[in-house]
Amino acid sequence: MNIIGIDVSQGESHATLITEEAEKVAFKFKHNKSGFQILNSYIRSNTIIIFETTGVYSAQLTAYLKSKKVKFYELNPLEAKLRMASLRRNKTDKNDSFKLALLGATQLTEIKNHCNKQSALPYDSLRILSLRYKQLIKCRTRILNFLRSSLELTFPELNQIFKKAYAVLALQAFRMYCHPDFLAGLTLKEMTNRVYQFVSRRIHKDVIQSYCAQVWLAAKDSYPAVPADSLEIEIISEYCDEIESYNKEIAYIQSKLIKTAVGLDDFKVISSIPRAGQLNSALLLGFTGDIARFDNYKQLNAFLGLDLNRYQSGKYGKGDTINRRGSSQGRAVETDMIRSMLRNQGKIQNHLVDYYYKLKKPPFNKHDKVALIACANHLNRTIINLVHTHQLYNYSKAFINKCLARNK
Repeated sequence: MNIIGIDVSQGESHATLITEEAEKVAFKFKHNKSGFQILNSYIRSNTIIIFETTGVYSAQLTAYLKSKKVKFYELNPLEAKLRMASLRRNKTDKNDSFKLALLGATQLTEIKNHCNKQSALPYDSLRILSLRYKQLIKCRTRILNFLRSSLELTFPELNQIFKKAYAVLALQAFRMYCHPDFLAGLTLKEMTNRVYQFVSRRIHKDVIQSYCAQVWLAAKDSYPAVPADSLEIEIISEYCDEIESYNKEIAYIQSKLIKTAVGLDDFKVISSIPRAGQLNSALLLGFTGDIARFDNYKQLNAFLGLDLNRYQSGKYGKGDTINRRGSSQGRAVETDMIRSMLRNQGKIQNHLVDYYYKLKKPPFNKHDKVALIACANHLNRTIINLVHTHQLYNYSKAFINKCLARNK
């Protein structure tokens, strides 16, 4: 069996081949058609390739090996670093590729159990859509921050009146009345009617009038930092147009995420948990992949970075914290799920909500974040159990299991 270790860089890779006769051959290739032909010349039917995941840099290599049906193992960078560690510091791309090949020759069985497993096509699509969704949210937040800064100069009170600046009503109010001078001589009824003409008819006129009344009253006492003909007014209008464009694209990606995930069994299971939500369920699958590949909830915890980090030396003992070495985006989605459950606790029956408030009361008295992480741990237990047993969420069963666990 031949082993090829590859150290992946941007646009090119260093590789080392270790043959069955223990012969060592080093070579280099670029990530293009001619470069992959060089790699292909060293590949035989019994060749295994090992390399670290390096995000977008290793994507071309992964795609090529899949198309050629070459057996390969993609290692987590942290896993590779720990396994290749030595007393001597001798880090070069060439040496790293040799160490990766050596791992394949000496620890192949362990590598098989710890390598990144390749996701099926629906999960790949979900991952791309999930990353795009987060990118759009981040871009919109950046523009929202710029918008709020500009409003502090023209009409600061608008920032307090409209908590969700990306909402349709808020954006229209910013466009039309981002300076108190624009309200001079207008009655509340005239202002309400003007805004009502431009916003969606799904927003009730009473809601529009309520917000307009707040803006109308605030304008009487507002003292802007710039005049009504300032360039800031034009800039605010441009910010509103950008945010509206992001809103449309975010809504499109949301619907596409749900449509892509709706056919998956994992999605049906996760979204059956009250207030987990279809969008959050799709995002979680996008960031974790096929949940059925995890044998138990501890593996899912470790993947998301929710496993505990314990440190004790002599008489010193550090308090338990989570590792945070896994998917931070997956953790954020699970936190959103728990928050959604807590916000809607009056409408649902959910054992995770019960557990959260149990931790908040004596004798535990846990802080909010500690209780949230504990609930995320319980959420992962629930998800793994439901996925492996092919069941949908049932509060009665969850409550009975909780009582049985308490009595043990």
